[in-house]
Amino acid sequence: MSADAPGLASVDHELGDEAPLPRDNGELVFEEPWQGRALGMGVVALERTGASWSGFRRHLAAAIAAHKPDPDESEATAYYASWLDALEALLAECGLLGQPQ
Repeated sequence: MSADAPGLASVDHELGDEAPLPRDNGELVFEEPWQGRALGMGVVALERTGASWSGFRRHLAAAIAAHKPDPDESEATAYYASWLDALEALLAECGLLGQPQ
């Protein structure tokens, strides 16, 4: 991230209570490498596109509500899968992707 990119405290603040980052004992939860990459990709995409965190938060809350987790899926996996769905929806809304199918 660049020097003026938001830190994790800022990301937490921007996501608010609607879609907070998954934590365990105050520490971020990443069970798989792709989860951390998804977080970083989202932060960079918002920074580079100039998209708003409020717009992303709206998509993330909707994606979390719509996600139907597999019974064997952990909460962190469900969250980051929703994160990627929200990122795709936001980028499509910005005209940077075709509409999700």
